[in-house]
Amino acid sequence: MHQPDRRVVLLAAGLILAGPPAAAQQGTWALTNARIETVTRGVIERGTIVIRDGLIAAVGASVPVPADARTLDLAGRTVSPGLIDLASPYALASAPATGGATTGPRFTGIDPQRRVADELRLSPADARSARDAGITAILVAPTRGLFRGQSALVPTRDSASGRDALRATVGQHMGYEGIGQGEYPGSLLGVIAEQRQLLYDAQRHGLIEDRWAANPRGVPRPEADPVLSALVPVVRGTQPLFADARNENQIRRAAALADEFKLRLVVAGATEGWRAVDVLAGRGLAVSVNFPRPTEVTGWRYRGAMRRTPDDSAAADAAARAAIEGNPAALHRAGYRIALTSGGQPSSFLANARKAVAAGLPAAVALEAMTFRAAELAGVGEASGSVEAGKIANLVVSAGP
Repeated sequence: MHQPDRRVVLLAAGLILAGPPAAAQQGTWALTNARIETVTRGVIERGTIVIRDGLIAAVGASVPVPADARTLDLAGRTVSPGLIDLASPYALASAPATGGATTGPRFTGIDPQRRVADELRLSPADARSARDAGITAILVAPTRGLFRGQSALVPTRDSASGRDALRATVGQHMGYEGIGQGEYPGSLLGVIAEQRQLLYDAQRHGLIEDRWAANPRGVPRPEADPVLSALVPVVRGTQPLFADARNENQIRRAAALADEFKLRLVVAGATEGWRAVDVLAGRGLAVSVNFPRPTEVTGWRYRGAMRRTPDDSAAADAAARAAIEGNPAALHRAGYRIALTSGGQPSSFLANARKAVAAGLPAAVALEAMTFRAAELAGVGEASGSVEAGKIANLVVSAGP
């Protein structure tokens, strides 16, 4: 049995329990004598999980082992849900932008119609790297532009593609990068103006489409516009908008945009979330634990520019580092339910989550934030993210908690 870093990933979506690669999603398995962290229903100190054809059939302290089950005795081991990373760099090849190569798709940075499920393919090496970190599902999203496209949640099975997605369309993604290359919008002011204009245009486009669908007689056929059509579910609140908003200013801009258009906002990153707790109510929060250097944080840059005494730099740097690593705990204390993400560094996910725990985030909350809460934000909370009957058996077995 594969045990990277004293951890064994049991993945019903395609990894090996034992035997051929498809074995984990076929037949009946019984994981016995395990300490089970269910996430949603507490901890079972010594229990059994029955898996049938890739789904959890039963879990509890006194669950009988079916006669047809293959049994794994996990005495001394802990079973928990597989981690879900809502900020993965894997599975999506970079595509040429305008002015680049002539082959393949061209993306301008205003590409809300882009569906990564149509493009992605997870390499075996990347899949193994994610599994070694305990990650059993990743949210794959474009990373460049102001409206970037629609993400997909994919299991970390070897060579997984969009056909294997747990959810083929999770949400629309946006950021604050200009198009560049002398094209509009190239500045931050232009990006914000273009985002607002596109959302207003999408509202109007949706009304025109509805009018045509209700009664097309005497009404001009709506112009085909894939960009605006892709944004219609966003402005109607039927599709979440994931905003790559890391520093305080970006968080406040995204919150203002969501309020103006009544959007279902998920703040992704939120490195300086503790500075913007007043505008985060009602938002989804996918908080990065890829902790940046203090000099990369807005508030720190401002304080550094205003500081008069140079000899306190080491102490100030340490204080800023503590505040950054304490961000998840600060948001939790403020009453927010958060998900944790790797911030694009899956191999450091667990190590950085432990830093958040050391900075005050309760360990049980951290586990929920990397499993069930992440599943909820990805729209699969009823299917994944906890050890419960009826859910996909994406599980991690570890030598310790």
